[in-house]
This record gives sequence, C-alpha cells and structure tokens, in this order.
Amino acid sequence: MKKLNPGYFEFFFFRYGFIVIFVQIVSLSFYFITEEKDNVPLILLGILCLLFLVFVCSSDYWILRKNLSLANVFLTGNGLIINELLYPAEQIKEVAFIPVRHALNKFPAYFIEITTHDGHVFHFLEKRMGWDFKSPTLKLLNKHPLFSLKTKEKSESSEGFSAFKKQKQSSPKKLTEK
Repeated sequence: MKKLNPGYFEFFFFRYGFIVIFVQIVSLSFYFITEEKDNVPLILLGILCLLFLVFVCSSDYWILRKNLSLANVFLTGNGLIINELLYPAEQIKEVAFIPVRHALNKFPAYFIEITTHDGHVFHFLEKRMGWDFKSPTLKLLNKHPLFSLKTKEKSESSEGFSAFKKQKQSSPKKLTEK
C-alpha cells in the first residue's frame, strides 16, 4: 500500500520553504562577510522568516480547506483506498492531473482528480514535482497495469478553485470493503 497524497506540512514546506531557506542563506552569508558581527538582525530575520512561513502556509491551508475537501488516498494492488473506503480499479473511471492557478498566488497548485463510475469525484494534492516537472502520481499509476489506461492530464485552469465548484462533489456512503 502506497500513500499518494502528501501531508499538508510537506506540501506547503516544499512550496514556500525554499523562499525562507534562500533568505536565511543570504542573511548568513552577509553575516559572515561583514566585519560587524551583530546577532540581533540575524535573529530578527529568522523570526520574521518563520512568521512569514507560518502565515503564508496557514492562509493557503485555510483557502484550500474552505474551497475544497481533499481526500486521503492509498494505492493498493487492485484499487484505491479513498478516505478509508476501498474502490476496486473497475470502479475508477478516470484519474486526472489538474494544475490550478488561483488569484492570490502565482504558483500553480497541482491536484489529482479521481472520478468513479458512480459519479463521485475526489481531489487530493499532488506530491512535489520532480526535476522533469511531471506528475509523480501519474507516473506511478501509468506503470500500474490496472490504472495505466485511466490516467490523463488536463490543461491548466486559471479559474482557481471555482473550477472545482463546477463539478458535483458528493460524499459516498460507506461501501462494503472487499
């Protein structure tokens, strides 16, 4: 069983953490280059960077939470476990990769959309893109014999989270697990 969706902390750290790390590296290099060794600006900058990271990550988290309920997804040998319910591969209609750019943020957010034959639609955050900027989840599912024909990439949406609201999202009843 392999977990497909990242945790919120992992997602946001890889999204914004490089900014904080870059600022810290630049400030530390200035600290060691200059003659004057004053620790107060360095400490204040570290605290400011931490507050920035907490503020940006929490605001992005609340925007996500408000506009979209995200699923917890695991890949098994013969299907997917979505929010603790087993969906056999025959019940999955499509798995799509969707880049979304919302108005408050210039970085696109990457989602995976799972559509079942009974009309349920689930979304979850995509893991960090690799060096080739391809979806790691789609790569994994393309290698899986049961899901290789069910994957596709959708074009980037600039409508933001309103693109998700157009689709009907319903919560399925408890299925009998097989």
